[in-house]
Amino acid sequence: MKLALIYHQFIRSGGLENYLIEFATRMADAGHQIELVTSRIAPEVQAKLNAPVHRVPLVSGSKLLALWQFARNSAVLAKTLPVDVTIGFGRTYAHHLHRAGGGCHAIYSKLLPVWKRYEPKNLLELQLERRLYTSGETRRFVTNSARVSAQLQGLYKTPAERFMTIHTAVDTTVFRPAVDRAAQREYICRKMQTDPQKPVLLFVSLSHRRKGLDALLTAMRDVDATLWIAGRPLGRWFEAQIKSLGISAKIRSIPVTNSLIDLYQAADWFVHPTLYDACANTVLQSMACGLPGIISVQDGAVDHVCDGMNGLMLFHPQDVSELTGRIQQALAYSDGERHAMGSAAQETMQALTWERHLSQWEELMTTLHSTYP
Repeated sequence: MKLALIYHQFIRSGGLENYLIEFATRMADAGHQIELVTSRIAPEVQAKLNAPVHRVPLVSGSKLLALWQFARNSAVLAKTLPVDVTIGFGRTYAHHLHRAGGGCHAIYSKLLPVWKRYEPKNLLELQLERRLYTSGETRRFVTNSARVSAQLQGLYKTPAERFMTIHTAVDTTVFRPAVDRAAQREYICRKMQTDPQKPVLLFVSLSHRRKGLDALLTAMRDVDATLWIAGRPLGRWFEAQIKSLGISAKIRSIPVTNSLIDLYQAADWFVHPTLYDACANTVLQSMACGLPGIISVQDGAVDHVCDGMNGLMLFHPQDVSELTGRIQQALAYSDGERHAMGSAAQETMQALTWERHLSQWEELMTTLHSTYP
């Protein structure tokens, strides 16, 4: 099939972009002809994909105008491309298919500070999302979790039959348990200046407030463990909170440049008290590495979590007492029980192969193309 992938930038900068580039690469390797509709593409990505690029020029200096311009111009361009299927991945509204990798922006928006909610750019994003799901200019929608599908259907009254959930793929040849976990744990703990005799909790985030770090730090007052915080630097607010709580000795801040795989393989529990995520890659990756987690039900990744079997669910991530209790419950498991739960998490991820992921996409595209030739 000839496919046009529509997104404003093909640059490795986040989970969505990394997914999109991997998706395009694997679709091309599977024999599909790929074309790109974008305003920016990194030279190394263009060389890797070796696909025709339809550039959408944007005004400089205004994110608001650029957002509106790309949505409008890509909609016009998509109708003229000689391809079988057009697929959008961002704030666009006119294509055959659209993948909502970021979830429901209307729900996420409510978590923003009041002043950000009413910024023109955020209001435009809300308008574009509403048009996407209500105008009929896109025929089918792909989400990465059943939770997101339900949220979008409920909010915009979009018929359920126009949605399909295709769970995010995990490369289990990369994300896998350590060959010798004990040795790996000892090495990483020493490297992180962490007492290997104490349990290690891992928190990974580029958006600490949304991911629930405030509540987690407060919970750490009553938890006898070390917390590794990987990703974005803490900043003054969280550094002050850590100091005021008297938990500095329990906290290790780790730059995003460190390998997450090493951390997944060495930690004892993954703690993810997020206030909203469509389906966090970190949850899936940690599970694939055999790391059991305490996972907020506000993340669509709970599609894959069976409470008490392959992880623990956190029902009210902002409730410090519940979070503290869940962590203490997790730390009360024996090494054997925790290992069994981690093994179950790893086994759950074995089904989320790229082969299955692409097969589901191809089935959907074939059905769509035969219905709307």
